[in-house]
Amino acid sequence: MSEDLIGAIQQLLILGKGDQGRLEYLLESLQKGRPLPDSDQNYLKMMIPIYLGSQEPDLYKKNVEAALEKMHDQIKQLDEKIGSKKGFEKYVGRKAVLFFVTVFVGWNAFQSYIQHVISYYVKPDLLQYVFPLNLAAGYLNYGQIVWFGFLVLAISWPFIGAIHLAKFIASRKR
Repeated sequence: MSEDLIGAIQQLLILGKGDQGRLEYLLESLQKGRPLPDSDQNYLKMMIPIYLGSQEPDLYKKNVEAALEKMHDQIKQLDEKIGSKKGFEKYVGRKAVLFFVTVFVGWNAFQSYIQHVISYYVKPDLLQYVFPLNLAAGYLNYGQIVWFGFLVLAISWPFIGAIHLAKFIASRKR
């Protein structure tokens, strides 16, 4: 009897009939083996015949098929929504990498300004390792390349923003 009651509650939930929160609570209670209070039993005695009809095998099978058909339609609608991909698509990964590269290069480009602030917290012999890009550029005698790289990255951000804004506007017109 408990399995039939669990099946009936699941059908009511699938069909969207009755108080969804109460039915979910009753389903959980039955699955955990807890007895139902009289008020909940009376609620189910009233709900099951109204929405599921009698528990005759043919009618029961018909109700199960109707519930499955409804679920199939909902899945089909979700597939169509996912497949259409309307709206603005975000490429967060690429922009996030570019952002962190910009911050890293900017950190090294502004070394002379930052170094005065953090010199109180970092030992002088370790200070050169806080700016690894400048350290590498210094070894290769390309000291100004860090500033040039930062300027290129900083100038690219407005263009990237304009491209994504244009894509967003175009996606809204469809």
